[in-house]
This record gives sequence, C-alpha cells and structure tokens, in this order.
Amino acid sequence: RYSIQNPHAYVDSNLVGFVNILEACRHHDVEHLVYASTSSVYGANTRMPFSVHDNVDHPLSLYAATKKANELMAHTYSHLYGLPTTGLRFFTVYGPWGRPDMALFLFTRT
Repeated sequence: RYSIQNPHAYVDSNLVGFVNILEACRHHDVEHLVYASTSSVYGANTRMPFSVHDNVDHPLSLYAATKKANELMAHTYSHLYGLPTTGLRFFTVYGPWGRPDMALFLFTRT
C-alpha cells in the first residue's frame, strides 16, 4: 500500500493539511466544519454493524491512524475554540480517485 511506502505523504496531507483547515476555520469564523474521516478507524473491530460508540483506538494502518488523529484534533478544536465539527466515516468511496483494489472496481472489470 502507498501509505506504507510513502508515510510522509499521509502525514503531510492528513495531519498537516487538516490542522491548516482547522486553523483557517478558527480564524475565519466558520460556523460548522464537516470533514471526511474513514471506516478504517474501526481497525480490527469485528462487531457488526459498526457503531460510533465502538473502540477506535487501535488503527491497523498509518492512513487509519492519521484519520483518527483528525477526529481527535477536530474534537480538541471544538473544545478549545467552540468550532462545531462533524466527521463522516465513509466506507467504500466510488469515483475516479477510488482505490483500484476495492471490490466494486474488481467486479466491474470482470
């Protein structure tokens, strides 16, 4: 996976990029930040269906760890600066930038 071979790309975009967004929201009086998280934060959780109350403290990839860190930073900015935030934990995302190893892309190629 790309995140294993290029960890700085994920740190730069998901951590540095996200704190830049939080800072811009704070300084420009954004009323509510809605941001993309990921279902990957659930890690090895086997309980179905997933719940926002499930433990997400054990990510299995650097990507998941950076997205969990985004959730924590958003929570902190909400607490410190009164910036309401909502993170959406997307599952399979479809589109031109989707991962080619996802089931949907594999099925449509056969």
